[in-house]
Amino acid sequence: MAIIATIIYEILYTVFYFGILFSKSTFLSLVKNPTIPEKIIFLFFTFSGFFVPYVLKLLRIRLSKMHYLTFFALVGCLYACGEWYYYSIQRAGRNFHSFLQVPPSKQNALIPKPKGLYRILCLGGSTTEGEGGNLSYPQQLESMLREKYPNNIEVINAGKFFYTTQHSIIQYLFYLNDLNPDLIIMFEAINDIFPSFLTPPFATPPFRKDYGHYYGALAYIRFPISFEQFLLSYFYADLRRGNLKPTYFSNLKSLQSFQRNLETIIEIAQCRGIKLILSNQTHCFSIKNDSDPKFLRLDQDILVDKEHYADEKSWYDAMELFNKTTKDTANKFSIPFVNQTQAFKGKRELFTDPVHMTTEGNKLKAQLFFNKIVELDLIKKGPNP
Repeated sequence: MAIIATIIYEILYTVFYFGILFSKSTFLSLVKNPTIPEKIIFLFFTFSGFFVPYVLKLLRIRLSKMHYLTFFALVGCLYACGEWYYYSIQRAGRNFHSFLQVPPSKQNALIPKPKGLYRILCLGGSTTEGEGGNLSYPQQLESMLREKYPNNIEVINAGKFFYTTQHSIIQYLFYLNDLNPDLIIMFEAINDIFPSFLTPPFATPPFRKDYGHYYGALAYIRFPISFEQFLLSYFYADLRRGNLKPTYFSNLKSLQSFQRNLETIIEIAQCRGIKLILSNQTHCFSIKNDSDPKFLRLDQDILVDKEHYADEKSWYDAMELFNKTTKDTANKFSIPFVNQTQAFKGKRELFTDPVHMTTEGNKLKAQLFFNKIVELDLIKKGPNP
């Protein structure tokens, strides 16, 4: 009985301990360059677990059948508690919107707009909304403008993670139109590139011009993951995900929809007498495919197919193409344009990943829009009636 229990113990120890050790979701994976003492500690705990039954035997600690039954009961309770916690987390915060997927943020702006207030509306995705506790560019733009102008100025952050140009248009028409903004600032690129990929869970074929095939933030509601699947994807993650290979991807089906949406927001602004500033979206993807995979954070999430993900050069070329489309569209309709990519060249330290910014990065972004607003003399011309 003791031998069987020892074998069972070692199997469980191997499966769970090494499963965690080789997972990308563990502490070990967060240590980019572990020191020699750290390696020794990890190795010690790795191999010491195998000798626990023998140590107990040497200490003359007798293991009765009840001990083993208790051990398995505790493992069962741990599994049950883990399963309950997993599903409670899956249900938490799963509110969704029929068209916008992620519900828009509630704005506390006054309606109707107070007389004499110059209101600026910033549309976009998470690069507008801000993430990671860093100050967003709308926050910093408002501070810059209030410092220069005595006017009553308000900058509203209407950015939302996962929002594409289409989400921004729907959000404006049905939630923000009554805010009566004097100026709209908008830029997008990467979120509109995502719908070009048709592999679950984020999307399914066939491609639809209205992005109806793209699940975005609701991907794991559309394709729910069971607790068992979660465990399988967690344990031995490095080994399980190693089969995916990078490949070049250029089938950017969403480009036409992106251009249509840009022209739509221009038409909306012109029909309502609202000033509009468009911009490209800065990034620090490398054309040489030489960035740290942990910095990219995109390789394993959006798949080309079951065996491939888009390599870094794919993202670089896609961003450049979508940014060129924004610039060409702005020039075609004589819309003021801000060139973010030029200002951020060689400043990778301002990025937290290929597109998101530190507070200092967002400050530079805010400065670019501030300079354009001053150049166009928009504030002195006063708010819309």
